[in-house]
Amino acid sequence: MNAVSNIKLSVLPNLEESMIITTNSDGSPCSNVFSEKWDFSGQAELSVLSKGIVSFAEVDKSYRKYIQSTLAYLMQDQREKAKKNTTWTQVIGWKQGLVNIRKAMISSDWASLSDEKTYKGFEVRLKRLVQEKNLSKGVCGEVVTALNKLNQAKLCLCVVDGLKIRGFSNKEIKQHIAIPIGMYQPIIAKALEVVELYHPHRETINSAHQQLEGIIQGEENSSFSQKAKSIEGRVRRKAGLIPHNVPGFEVRRDGRDLNRIMKACTVVILAFSGMRIGEMASLSKSSYIEKGQSNIPTLQGKESKRNGRPITETWQTHSVAKVALELAHDMTQHLRDNYTEINNQTLRDGDISRDKHRKFSSQINSAFLTMRTDVRSTSYVITNFSNMLNDFFRDSGIVATEADVEEFDRLNPSRMGQLKVGGVLPKFSPHDFRRSFAVFFKRYGFGSSASIKFQFKHTNINMSDYYGNNARLQAMEDVLLDNELLEIMNEEGIRMGVDIFDDIYNGSENLSGAEGERIAEDKFEKLSSGEHVYMTREEIELLVRNGTLSAVKLPTGGYCLNSTCSRVCGIGQFSAEKKPCEHQVVTDKEAKVILRQNKRLIQTFKSLNAGDPMMNSILIATKQKIQLNEQLIKNHNLQFEEFNDKVKGVIDTEEI
Repeated sequence: MNAVSNIKLSVLPNLEESMIITTNSDGSPCSNVFSEKWDFSGQAELSVLSKGIVSFAEVDKSYRKYIQSTLAYLMQDQREKAKKNTTWTQVIGWKQGLVNIRKAMISSDWASLSDEKTYKGFEVRLKRLVQEKNLSKGVCGEVVTALNKLNQAKLCLCVVDGLKIRGFSNKEIKQHIAIPIGMYQPIIAKALEVVELYHPHRETINSAHQQLEGIIQGEENSSFSQKAKSIEGRVRRKAGLIPHNVPGFEVRRDGRDLNRIMKACTVVILAFSGMRIGEMASLSKSSYIEKGQSNIPTLQGKESKRNGRPITETWQTHSVAKVALELAHDMTQHLRDNYTEINNQTLRDGDISRDKHRKFSSQINSAFLTMRTDVRSTSYVITNFSNMLNDFFRDSGIVATEADVEEFDRLNPSRMGQLKVGGVLPKFSPHDFRRSFAVFFKRYGFGSSASIKFQFKHTNINMSDYYGNNARLQAMEDVLLDNELLEIMNEEGIRMGVDIFDDIYNGSENLSGAEGERIAEDKFEKLSSGEHVYMTREEIELLVRNGTLSAVKLPTGGYCLNSTCSRVCGIGQFSAEKKPCEHQVVTDKEAKVILRQNKRLIQTFKSLNAGDPMMNSILIATKQKIQLNEQLIKNHNLQFEEFNDKVKGVIDTEEI
């Protein structure tokens, strides 16, 4: 069959309306070729949040059938050539590509693109469309894929320059936000506070709302006024009489406090796993598993980024995730019971297929159920996680300090200037938590449990164990880790290394520490010869990536440039050795960290210095650490009062 003359889309819309495009798992028809929605749920194993739907509702009706006919033909062509069915996500991409091709062509005659002149005109109009609509390179990529599929199916014959078409987009790619630590920690602390407060009351909360459901049903079936306002008023009054001893909790039909607690559970799971939101939605109460002889806390959920098929994946977590999951699951058990009954009844009534029933059953098993039974649409699982997270952040009242803005700009160069002092994050999505997890882990997770605990003064839970377990977890052969998350962590590690050496070589006016003094001397010679920077960020990145440059950020301030360093010297408040580390570098920024540490050490010294002989060794070591720190920060033009307090009860003080 001649592609150009005989296979034209002007004849394809004559396909039979009854042509089956998708089927249920038992082979029965599900969607017709010209249906407004193509339902692939019977042909694919879907993740909890995936709908498996390709919708054509937004496609202009004047050419909708041409798009659908083309897709049907492309799907058939792939099935014949590759011997496999097209996935619903592939169809979505092809559909979007075809729609944008059609908009640029102002025609559905794909065969006309075989003419060189026509194709060049199409490229001009496509470029204009992309730039007027500020479309992304990803959207341009969908166009390239669709054009290639048209060529492969011989619906047109044109030479497609993919790089050229992707180059039509000027839209800047902005990576997901890494939240500054000064804002990130209070968010987590607030969520932990809520989870720890309500976890003991989870069954009481569920029982109270179960009683509320009975009140709602009774009022809706009563002989009293059936006006919505009247029913709502009676329900609200009776809800206020439901007995419970849950602090700061109100039983309401709109589930306001249930939502507040669920938001906190969501933050805790995301913050202590780095999961995607769809993966988190797959978690149930039984998803928390402690592995190995060391009882490493993990979460097991479904990940669907590999070949579009959900597979079981494992994420390292903290035991607090178990608490959050139990709270989210147990306080919503009344909803789970209700939804199970609804799901089973709609199957019995023939309103849904067995495939839909199976999918809904997997949703109902989730710990993250939608709260309002009266406004539930097509999902039993929460779908507005982004709104929930933004609400949680807004309600927390956390605003940016000058230090937060500085860190935000450093961590998010593509968003520089978007965060202002006294302002809130420009956006806050579940995936921002994923990147923030990686940043937090890499930038603040180095070192031992002791160093983490010292740096962050963890009190609510033992976060130190969370990081300390990481090495053991990765050594376990039976545990899979989220590969993409590990890649993100690796990139954040490289970015951190570049930031460190850029600060050392180019950012800091003064350097101290043995290695810092050597670099300062070399740096002075190079810059005095006319160079503007000691080393560009591009040069630094190359050396970091190939392993030539490596650094350890010490939790007590400064860096160690010895790649094999055990980091003992930076763990606690005492000096590991009397001789200062030969590899230590302190920049102006890190000197401020050490100065803040010294103030804390001085407070500790004064509070312990009461003349107790049992405290002498601790006090002497603390004083040594304070004075060593002072030697480091003297070169950084920082104001401080030299510490000369004597240890009470010690006669010979020459040694201290």
